[in-house]
Amino acid sequence: MLNKMATRALLTVCALLSFAVVPLLAQGILRQDYSGLDKYPTQGREAGASFAGVRAAEFLTIPVGARGIGMGSAFTAVADDITSIWWNPAGLGFLQDREVMVNIVDYTLDLTYSYAAFASPIGDGNVVVGGFFGYLDVPDMEITTINRPEGTGSFFNAYDYQMGGSLAYTLSDRFITGLNAKYVHQDVWGNIAGNAFAVDAGAIYHTELANREIRFAFAIQNLGTNITMSGPRLLLAVGPEDRDSDFPTGYSDFNNPPGSDAGDNSKPLATSRRNVRQAILKTNIYRLPTTVKLALSYNLYTSEKTNWLASAELWRPSYIPLSYATGTELTYNFDMLTSASLRMGLMIQTDEFTGDVDNMGDEFLGDDPTARGFSFGGGLQRTFAGRSLRFNYAYKNKGRLSADNFFTVTLGF
Repeated sequence: MLNKMATRALLTVCALLSFAVVPLLAQGILRQDYSGLDKYPTQGREAGASFAGVRAAEFLTIPVGARGIGMGSAFTAVADDITSIWWNPAGLGFLQDREVMVNIVDYTLDLTYSYAAFASPIGDGNVVVGGFFGYLDVPDMEITTINRPEGTGSFFNAYDYQMGGSLAYTLSDRFITGLNAKYVHQDVWGNIAGNAFAVDAGAIYHTELANREIRFAFAIQNLGTNITMSGPRLLLAVGPEDRDSDFPTGYSDFNNPPGSDAGDNSKPLATSRRNVRQAILKTNIYRLPTTVKLALSYNLYTSEKTNWLASAELWRPSYIPLSYATGTELTYNFDMLTSASLRMGLMIQTDEFTGDVDNMGDEFLGDDPTARGFSFGGGLQRTFAGRSLRFNYAYKNKGRLSADNFFTVTLGF
């Protein structure tokens, strides 16, 4: 008994120290030197606005799992099912059975994001392993230029994907850690592509307060290498200089000085003919959208049939200012086999203006962003023949961008 108490005390101290260290790590993430389009942060943007859109592979920030999205993305500490593989890999340690998940998102601008994952406990159940694959499909878009803003008649498309493996380990009855290792690929306009390797890591410490469960958690997402795009479309043919009409271009063999008679070869031209050369256009180096999260959840009410929990967390992304998330979930068990849940949440991101006009007096387009970050949803779970089937739905308001509907189906066996 004494050893168990000492171990629990030590883990509690480690958890508290971790929560003290994570904000410092978040500051380090924030202070990374900008590169690429965000190298000059004061040009072309409102003061205090975000750097969204200047990180590589921002599809990695599309949330996965309607349950967590319905709770306002405040799911890092709550995570205890297969969707933990995205929110916090430590949550996989709560799995008792094998689970498989399919998640489909009809995203903004007709983008489609599909995500599938599998996880299974092994050995005595203290270790859980899994794998995942996410694919973003960008439909054909017409190429526009400054001279032809309405379109050139030519089209391009793009796709991104990530794939990797997961591992969660239960250190004790109170402390769980987890890790994802993944490969990230981006491809645009016929094989202009870039690759990166990244990790997600997290931990969950859970105990009881007033006979109800309380959890502390932290996670870091998308910490990895940078992406530099390359490919055959970046090859460029560079011809000899054509300085003006009196000089040869290099494509013709001039034996006479400009302006001389065609038959006079007494003054051969000093400029020699030169072949076309190959050059490679160099792209910027882009960082991944790294995020550090600190989270807390607590069961406000627990009975034989009902459980009501609330959660809150802080996000420190590398590409937008500090964000806040809070959410709640109410679950009712109709019997031993069937349950239903209702969820609601709010994620506050401080990188978008809520006024009607910007600092230059220009009106903002799109819907009123006041409700941006509000989400709600629900789910049903049914157990039959030793297998569980869960269906979850979530709606997420994105302000001036179109709202998203998320659907997740999970099978446990």
